[in-house]
Amino acid sequence: MVYTAVGAKCPRCVRLPKSALVTLKPGRMVLAVMAGLGAAAVGGYLFGVAVNMIGFFSIIFAYLLGYAVGEAVSWGSGRYRSRGMAIWASVCAALAVLLPFMLLGLRGGGFSYAAINYILASGGIWKYIWIAAAAYGAWRRNA
Repeated sequence: MVYTAVGAKCPRCVRLPKSALVTLKPGRMVLAVMAGLGAAAVGGYLFGVAVNMIGFFSIIFAYLLGYAVGEAVSWGSGRYRSRGMAIWASVCAALAVLLPFMLLGLRGGGFSYAAINYILASGGIWKYIWIAAAAYGAWRRNA
């Protein structure tokens, strides 16, 4: 016997049929990624403004931005939670933090060595702390 929330059942009755298992359909996955990228674009712009205004406390804004991007990914996937969704949400949140730096680096006319160097070097260690905070917020929302 296997003890469940509704009482004791035999092992054969406890197993779920394959049709009862929840899976994410490809269309929902595309919608989830698009929602995450859209939220990252809007949130990245707001983050760029916030960094100039609130300075050190941007780490809190980065975490909240990550959580918001994670919520958008969760909404797009139909509230499906998995490690894969958490990874996508974290990548989108990291892109949201990098967006202001990418826009400033690419304003000179496209991808070049100087633009890539600016994207990687600007912001110092704080940029990577902000990325980690945003990715952690998105991960916590979807894991």
